[in-house]
Amino acid sequence: MLRVEGGNMQLWTRRALALVLTGSILAALVPACTIHLRPADRDEIEDAPAENEPAERPDEESEPGGGSAPDEVGDEPLSPEEQAYEELLKVDPQELALKTMATSYAAVMVASLVEAQVIDPAALDPAAIESLIEQYAPAGWDAAHAWRETPEAVTLAANDGVYPDFACFNEPYACPQTTECPYNGEQAFCMVTHCGDAQCPWCPWILGNLIFKSWCAYGCLKHGSLVAGAYILVSRWGHRKPHCTYW
Repeated sequence: MLRVEGGNMQLWTRRALALVLTGSILAALVPACTIHLRPADRDEIEDAPAENEPAERPDEESEPGGGSAPDEVGDEPLSPEEQAYEELLKVDPQELALKTMATSYAAVMVASLVEAQVIDPAALDPAAIESLIEQYAPAGWDAAHAWRETPEAVTLAANDGVYPDFACFNEPYACPQTTECPYNGEQAFCMVTHCGDAQCPWCPWILGNLIFKSWCAYGCLKHGSLVAGAYILVSRWGHRKPHCTYW
């Protein structure tokens, strides 16, 4: 498993560091977590998004992007957002759920670690926040990769699927609809699949919202395959840049 951003430590060293950080944060912040999975119906995803949110597909008038030729409906080519949506629905639901959960795990861990270092949020600026995110991002991804291989994660993913969540575009999450990650000299197109404004249901950390309003998890595709995950942390200054990992 590769990671776009991180150090040059050996994998076992990074995982050991990640597990030590994970244990420390878990002991300091939350002694236990309760898991509540929201059911997702593959057949009703377009008609029944999150409660009280309108069901809308990505803008059909968006201009098609680069890469492979998009599918077409009638005479109209699909926009990049629609293309990603259709491709995500073709991914194995358990694979998409497991990788989305792991991406959310990394996002919440990093956000919690950053907020734990903040005494006076008013004294920070965007550059300082980005520096802290960069500092903790490698440990967050290592912990997420390790957690993804646990029986707990596999069981959770088997019980439910995760699909593009259109509620993430709106407040209080305000997630960018899409982002991109480098992939073999090209760009993997990423669509938001999950988001939250506090902890994720399977994460042992609480996001105190001192700095970050929300976190956004993305599934990144290339040639129809789910090749990467990404997260974006939305702070009170706006959203930060994406942090990517390869599966």
